[in-house]
Amino acid sequence: MAISNAVAGNLTTLYLLVIAAMRAYGLAVGRSFSGVCVLVLSTAVVAAILIASLVWDVSRKATHALMASRDHGHEMCRGGICWHGVAVKSPASQVRFRLPQHHNP
Repeated sequence: MAISNAVAGNLTTLYLLVIAAMRAYGLAVGRSFSGVCVLVLSTAVVAAILIASLVWDVSRKATHALMASRDHGHEMCRGGICWHGVAVKSPASQVRFRLPQHHNP
């Protein structure tokens, strides 16, 4: 599962965690935050986490795609079947089977 999918699936939990952290911080420093402040800050933090996870997923997929395009020697596709890694170097991947021809006299 992609990180951004996990974040999107747990938005409510993230909101509650951020609000709880703000409450704990407020109690620790002896300050109280208004409802609007809590709403704005928690939304900003959760949005930043979601954007960061999306950027992470996209960059990871782009890196994987670039590495795969450079690595032509480790994959061979013929007839819709792709051989990955060791199958390219294996003589077993080069075996062709032919049915014997029956000649009628």
